[in-house]
Amino acid sequence: MRPPTPLPQELLGQTFTRSQARALGVSDARLRARDVQKMARATYRHLTPDAPSPPAERVSPEVLSVLCRRSPAIRVSHVTAALLYRVNLPSRLVRDAPIHLTGRSRSHYGAADPPVRLHRSRVGPGSTHQLHGIPVTAPAELFVEMAQYLSATELVVLGDQLVRAPRQKLEGRSAPWCSVPALRRSVAGAKHRFGIRRAREALELVRVGSDSPPETLLRLALCRAGLPEPELQIRLDARDPYSPAGDLGYRDGRLVMQYEGEHHFSAEQQARDERRNAAFQMAGWTVIQVNRVDLREDFAGAVQRTRTLLERRRSN
Repeated sequence: MRPPTPLPQELLGQTFTRSQARALGVSDARLRARDVQKMARATYRHLTPDAPSPPAERVSPEVLSVLCRRSPAIRVSHVTAALLYRVNLPSRLVRDAPIHLTGRSRSHYGAADPPVRLHRSRVGPGSTHQLHGIPVTAPAELFVEMAQYLSATELVVLGDQLVRAPRQKLEGRSAPWCSVPALRRSVAGAKHRFGIRRAREALELVRVGSDSPPETLLRLALCRAGLPEPELQIRLDARDPYSPAGDLGYRDGRLVMQYEGEHHFSAEQQARDERRNAAFQMAGWTVIQVNRVDLREDFAGAVQRTRTLLERRRSN
């Protein structure tokens, strides 16, 4: 089999549009060669020899950048924007999801593609944020956009992820995606939007301090059971920012709770967890550890243990 004609240098290893290729003298027949992958309508990627045909990554920054360049006043939005922000979403939304794009006028409909869902928006320019050089729905506006797809509880989980303080070394950023006041402004300005009632309900339960969706769900389970709202990222010594901290707990009840996710399975993390738990226990605290088994049970057992321990503390 004859090798395909070499592509122009500008396209090697790149994602590009049909018009860009034609401007460089590349024929449609050449775009059907085995070293070129079609990502979306009139959008292609050159496959280099050391990267043989991967599956189509429709939400890759390269593809989204090309799609957004096709039409003015367009941005990545809804589920696709949430994936770019790397927030956790229910699997039903991620599986075979189309690319969501939003524009302020009909001019953006030139971006139409089979895997693309187009939305119109009347929201002003403050609704757009730049991420990886791509115009994307701003985090506070994303909370409102996602209200049509998520339950109230799922929206609280999303809100907690948007306002949480990230870990610089792990995530490459030091500031939250947005603040609770920013969420409030976005929701207040979103009258008559799909799901806005759910957004208002969820907003009242969004808190800074939950590092993962299970931590949010544990907090909500405790509150739904009528228990006091727990303190998040609770430190053994509230005056010392370097004091050992648990995911959530009750200082008056000397009770701390820790969700043991998958990252707790390494030997190094388990050693750190044991030192943290020992510090709390030596100071007279009770440590409750929960995991994905408790999560599947909606934390019913953990809630009951917490209730019993708090009542016992009060009676002593």
